[in-house]
Parts: sequence; C-alpha cells; structure tokens
Amino acid sequence: MAHDRIRVAILGSGNIGIDLGERLLVDDDFEVVAIAGRRPDSPGLHRFDGRIPLVASNGIAGLIPHFDYLDGVFDATSSFDHPEHWAITKAHGKWIIDLTPSSIGRPTVPCLVDRVDSMHLNPGVEPDNLSMISCGGQSSGPLLYAITQGVSGIQEVEVSISVSSGSAGPATRRNIDHYIEATEALAAQVTGCERAKAILVLNPADPPVMMRTTAIVQADVIDLEAVHIACAEMVAEVQHAVHGYDLAVEPHLLSENLVSVTARVIGAGFYLPPHAGNLDIINSAAVESARIIGRHHLLAEAQS
Repeated sequence: MAHDRIRVAILGSGNIGIDLGERLLVDDDFEVVAIAGRRPDSPGLHRFDGRIPLVASNGIAGLIPHFDYLDGVFDATSSFDHPEHWAITKAHGKWIIDLTPSSIGRPTVPCLVDRVDSMHLNPGVEPDNLSMISCGGQSSGPLLYAITQGVSGIQEVEVSISVSSGSAGPATRRNIDHYIEATEALAAQVTGCERAKAILVLNPADPPVMMRTTAIVQADVIDLEAVHIACAEMVAEVQHAVHGYDLAVEPHLLSENLVSVTARVIGAGFYLPPHAGNLDIINSAAVESARIIGRHHLLAEAQS
C-alpha cells in the first residue's frame, strides 16, 4: 500500500534509541511504528508506552511479525549484535541504518553523499545497509573532506576525538576497538590515504566537556586559505542537521606540512544533555541517511 511517510522501527532502548525516538516522533517525514529492547523493565521502553504503537521487550523477534508494515530499521544496539539484525532485516527485504561500528554496511556521512564517489546513493542501486561509522567518523569526515580541497600529496592523517565519559554507554565501551577501526577506515576513505589513525578520549571531567574532534593532515602542499573556505562550507552544510556543530579551532598550520582543524559538537537536547554531542551527531546522521534512502525507496515504489 502506498504511503507518504517513512515507516521505521528502532532497535535498542538505551540513550541512543531514546533520543532517536524523540527526534523521529517530531519529524514529519517519519512514522515510528515500533521500538524494541531486551528488558521488560527498560526505562527507555516505558518512556514510549502509548506514544509508539509497538513497544517490544524481546528484541528483534518482536519486530518480525510487523516487517511488512516497515520500510526500514535503525539499529542502535551493538556491533556484536548487528550481523544478526542485518541478516533478519535483509531477509525481509528492508533497509537498515546501522548506528553501531560494525563496518558491515556502506559508510555514510550525509553531507558527503554527493561529494565522495564511494558514498553516492542513487535510486534503485543504493545498498540497503548504511553504516553511520561512529560519532568520530561523522564529526571528522566533513573536516577531512574540507582539508583535501586545499592540499595535495597527503602522507598521513590523524583524528582525535574527545567526548564526555558520561556520554559513552556500555555498548560504546564494548565496541571501542570497532569504533577505532571504523573511524580510521572512514578517514582513509575520505582522504585516500591509507596511513590513518584515530584516537578516542573518554574525558571524565566534571562539569562534562563538549565533544571535540581534531583532524590533522600531513601533506606535501597546503593551501591554508583553500582549507579555510572548504571548512566554512562543510560546517554550514553539517549545521543543516546538526545545529551545534561548529569550529572550535580554525584551520591552522602546525608546521609547514601539517594542517589542523578542530570541531565542537553541542547536542540539540531532544533527550540527551548538550554535552552528549557525540550521540547527537550520529543520531542526526542516522535520521538524514534514513531520509535519503527512505525517499528513494518510496519513489521507486510509486513508480513501479
């Protein structure tokens, strides 16, 4: 049956899943059909009682009878659980947005979809598993792309991400190795440089610190003015979806062949506190990616 809104379910009732639910419920492009967790006493599930039609406490098994009504699924669980979730979702012919660092799907940074060839999503040919990489990938990808517009002969790339330790939940901590691997792979993909390193710092400071991401690129030739212009363009692009994304430190030279730039992310406050910008940016990316792939599928259905 034809429909105008993108019908989705959320897997995971932790902080990310709750924040996703809150932002999707006020987004006119989406209809939130279900949220599924694994504990009947989950505060996240109880939060949506009476607000979302299906609230399931038996994980993805609770979604299976309802897949015919869904367009796609957000997986906000863990990289260890995602392979099973993807297999079931794929078997039912639905797309999935992966918020875990499993690296199974196509790495996707929404503002780079039309800029980086390997991220292009075209109607009818896009993959049905889009990876949100990591919060570090989402915050550093635009910076790295901007730097590539003003340098040549890239030799090495480093990304350093600092987040409040209170905004890193159990799943993030279990997935740290996968997080680093996914972020490094994204840095290599965007810059074309295989020598890419990512560092994640869980800062215990109180009051909590805002998320900061620093991208450093070593290159043979650096046009700092071109990097400035490209960074301003990318920040403006990201801000369409992530209003709290801006530059904390403008592009500058650390040496003749090293350029650095730092972004800060302040959360929008749908559910999470402002210092949880790391969770805000990956949820924003997930929603924008679902909007892209969901509209493509709805258009294809309408034309078939």
